[in-house]
Amino acid sequence: MPEDHQRGSRYLSVQLRHRIGTLALDAQFELTRPWAVLFGPSGSGKSTILRMIAGLLTPDSGQITLKPTTLLDTAAQVNLAPHLRGTPLAPQLPSLFPHLTVRQNLEYSGGYEAWVPAAFDIDGLLSKMPAQLSGGEAQRVNLARAVAARPRLLLLDEPFTGLDLPLRSGLIEHLLEWQRQSGVPILSVTHDVAEVFQLGAEVIQLRDGRVAAQGLPAEILGAERERLLKELAAGIGPRVRSTE
Repeated sequence: MPEDHQRGSRYLSVQLRHRIGTLALDAQFELTRPWAVLFGPSGSGKSTILRMIAGLLTPDSGQITLKPTTLLDTAAQVNLAPHLRGTPLAPQLPSLFPHLTVRQNLEYSGGYEAWVPAAFDIDGLLSKMPAQLSGGEAQRVNLARAVAARPRLLLLDEPFTGLDLPLRSGLIEHLLEWQRQSGVPILSVTHDVAEVFQLGAEVIQLRDGRVAAQGLPAEILGAERERLLKELAAGIGPRVRSTE
């Protein structure tokens, strides 16, 4: 366990204000656990926050500190370029370079290291082109490429959406093992209640661009999980996503 977490220190501090379309984002939170999940319905600001942390979108005002570095401080006119932040973002849909092999995609991200493909079970895919990969294979490469960039903070935007349960569970185990070895914190996005409980990560619940609650899954989403389980038991159908 990283020393900072043992002391209860924060990994990441975020204060953001931004208006985009009908969304008035006004979010403040701190990441003090190795893995935290931004949870909420579509349009609540989850992906927008990730893009701001990654440096792909500049807020109207705010401050982002990834201990001990200030990534953004609009008042002080500090805004580090994305490639200097150490916060690679793995999007929901893999965005691999189509003209490069899997190995070359990994090399482009920050250097090829043998343990990366082994950790994500893609050793047999290194010579393939992205067009030759299945959806699950492409997502494993997508995550491995983000890890290969040697992040200080790994950002994941719904990386498990659309994947079957065995594949999702396998990817989560790969990431958890990588995190145990590296000590690098992860901030991910989802609106899937079952995924949150599978991760066991801290929940930062968003509603309409604001942080409504923060804590462990049982504290924040226990009632929502019970409702979904009752619906399943009643035969309403498998619904694993929040309908807030």
